[in-house]
Amino acid sequence: MSSFTKNILYKIILLGFVFLLSFFISIGIYNIYEKILFEKLATVIGVITENSKDIEIKTMAQLKSENSQYTSVGKESLKKYGYNDSSFIFVKSKYKVVYIGLLFSIIITLLLYISMYTSRKNKIKNIEKLKDYLERINKGDYSLNFQIDDDFSILSDELYKTIIALRELKEKAVQDKIALKDNIADISHQLKTPITSINIMSELMENSDSKEESMEYIQRLKKQILRLEALTNSLLTMSKLDAGAIELKKENIDIKNTIYLAVEPIISLIGKKNIALNIEGKGVQIKGDAYWLSEAFLNIIKNSVEHLKVNGQINIFIQSNPIFTEVRIEDNGSGFLANELPYIFKRFFKGKNASKDSIGIGLSMARTIIEQHNGEIIAENIKEGGARFRVKFYKIL
Repeated sequence: MSSFTKNILYKIILLGFVFLLSFFISIGIYNIYEKILFEKLATVIGVITENSKDIEIKTMAQLKSENSQYTSVGKESLKKYGYNDSSFIFVKSKYKVVYIGLLFSIIITLLLYISMYTSRKNKIKNIEKLKDYLERINKGDYSLNFQIDDDFSILSDELYKTIIALRELKEKAVQDKIALKDNIADISHQLKTPITSINIMSELMENSDSKEESMEYIQRLKKQILRLEALTNSLLTMSKLDAGAIELKKENIDIKNTIYLAVEPIISLIGKKNIALNIEGKGVQIKGDAYWLSEAFLNIIKNSVEHLKVNGQINIFIQSNPIFTEVRIEDNGSGFLANELPYIFKRFFKGKNASKDSIGIGLSMARTIIEQHNGEIIAENIKEGGARFRVKFYKIL
């Protein structure tokens, strides 16, 4: 049996049930009122029968009484003339009562049918509106500019939210696809350079008869292999961060201690360039992963160190307020080039003054780690000269 046939059958059964129910209710109501009026009439007749004087006064007084002594007398009197509480006083023929009940039932059933028909028509109308809306969405029109009944308003609102979520998901998927394409191209380019160098030096070693030249090529090979290893490790780390495969800890960590931990791998480079490193602020804590935050700060501070000349200076300020914790990393170098600022955190971006061994992935990785700690990072130039990184970790209230 099809759903349409089931729906028709359901409506017929419902209408039949309402018809029968209303018929029996109408008959029942009539009988109840008939018995009540019969009791009152019996009381009146009883008064008239027993009293010939002061009829008006006694009649009105007994009509207000629930159980009158004259009721039984009146019933006996009515019985003499063929009336009792099971007969129809107002309609002599029982068939007329049935006709009245049927008419009442028909009216109620028709009203119900009209209501069901109107409701169905409105539903079809609203469904058509939703259908037209979905067709417009398929054509790229996401505006919710149609009127709909209140019964369908919740559905239309939820549908709109779902459509917006799907649109955002689609846009994100397109952006991810473009980003993946760009990343693959960048990775291929990054890998191509050391691999090409390794191939060239391998050929030179094969054609070289000099032991000194071979040793020089071996050193160069090692250097390129180390660069290739660092690149693959960085790419692997970035892919894990992007995929959410790394579970970050949520521990109370001291920011200052985390920064000290971050600069340990580059302390020799800082000393070699005689760079003064000052860290101000203590006792400031946030919830996070000390290892990965130190990795983020390492990449930021390393960027500053690489762009500073000998005898440069790096100042780090740690501050906290009820809304966020801020870490400012400032140097007295030449600052960022204006045309490079928008791309500082772009993956594989290398500025004009970047070192030749730079991969261009450090700041991008730092931003990803910071964002996963409910934070943000901004790069800007200092008016007096130099570069500044502003890192904010927002507190969850």
